Amino acid sequence: MKPRILIILEAGEAIPSGVVRGTIYRDYFIKNGFEIKYVSRIFPPLAGLLMTPPRWLQPLMAAGLWQVLRFVSVWISRLTEAYIIQQAKHYDIIYTSKVLRFEFFEKLRRHTKARLVLDFGDAVWLPHLGARRLVETFQLVDAVTTDNEHTAAYVRQFNRNCTAIPDCPQVELFDRQRAHWKNSPGKEKIILGWIGTPSSAFNLYKVWEALERLFTRYDNLHLRLVGTGLKGNLPYFEKVKYSCRPYYDQAAMIEEVLAMDIGLFPMFDVEASRVRGVLKATVYMAGEAVAVCSPVGQSAELIQDGVNGLLAASTEEWVEKLEMLITNPPYRRRLAQTALEMVRQDFSIARSFEKLVSVLSPTS
Repeated sequence: MKPRILIILEAGEAIPSGVVRGTIYRDYFIKNGFEIKYVSRIFPPLAGLLMTPPRWLQPLMAAGLWQVLRFVSVWISRLTEAYIIQQAKHYDIIYTSKVLRFEFFEKLRRHTKARLVLDFGDAVWLPHLGARRLVETFQLVDAVTTDNEHTAAYVRQFNRNCTAIPDCPQVELFDRQRAHWKNSPGKEKIILGWIGTPSSAFNLYKVWEALERLFTRYDNLHLRLVGTGLKGNLPYFEKVKYSCRPYYDQAAMIEEVLAMDIGLFPMFDVEASRVRGVLKATVYMAGEAVAVCSPVGQSAELIQDGVNGLLAASTEEWVEKLEMLITNPPYRRRLAQTALEMVRQDFSIARSFEKLVSVLSPTS
C-alpha cells in the first residue's frame, strides 16, 4: 500500500514554487497510486494580493493597508497551521515547500509520527532574507530537498540527507504551443528577453552597458522584460527599446518565452547568486530562446559555451556573445535546438518526480 502524503505549500500557486516544487507533480502522484492532499499555510488569494496588488489598490496599500493585510495574513496562517497539524496525524509523509517557520515544524514533529521532508531554495541563511532558526529546522526534519547542489552542500553541514532535485521548466507545456509560435510568419525584430521578479530585476544592471552598445548598432532589436512589477528596479535605458509585462502566470510565461529569440540570465557574483538554480535558463531553453548566462553558480555547469548556450562575464563578453547570436541566425537556431534536446532529456517532470519519490518514500 502506498503511503499517504500531505503536501504543504507556503501559499499555494500564488508563488511560483507552489507550482514548480508542488502542484506540478499532482498527476504523477495520482498515476503512481499515492494518496495526496495539498494544503497552503498562507491563504493564497491574500498572499497574491500582498505580493502583487492591483494598480487601483496601491495608494491604499502605501497608506497602511499593506500592514493591516499582513497582520490578518499572519493570524489566518496561525489558524491554518493548527488545522494542518490536526490533518497531519492521518498521513505517513509530510512534504513542505518553501515553508521555513521553525515553530510550525516543531509542532508537526511533536504531534505526528510522519516522515518530515523540507524543500526550500535560495540563500535563505543570509541575514537580509530573514529566515529564523534555520539550522535547527534542518536538524529537526528527516530529509531536505533543494534545487541545486550548491545549496545542498550548505544544508549537508547540518543534515546529511539532502537531495538536489532540479526545477522542471515544463517543456511538456511548451510543446503544446510550440508549433503556433515558432511557425509564425517571419519576425522583423529579434527579441532579447528577461523573465524574473521585481526583486531580481536589479540583475539587469549587469548587462545595461552591453545592451546600450548593441541597441546603438542594430535597429532590429527589442528587449522584453517579464515580471518586473509596476515599479521594477530597472536601469534608466537610453538607446534600448523595451517593453514590460509587470506580472505573469504560467500560461503567460510560456507565451512570452516562445516569442523570445535570446534569453538573458545576468547575475552578480555574490553568494545569493551562486546558490541560485538554473530554472530561468532551462525555461529559456524549453522555449527555444538561446540562454546567455553569467558564469555564476550552477549556470557555469549547465551551459556548455557555444553548444547549448553562451556564458558571458564582462561587458565585452556580453556584447561579443549577444552580437554573435544577433548576426548569425543559423548559429542561434543550432544552439536553441541542442538546448531543447538537453532539457527534454535531463529536466523532464517525470525524471524529477522519480528523485522526489525516492526521498519522500525510500522504500516505495
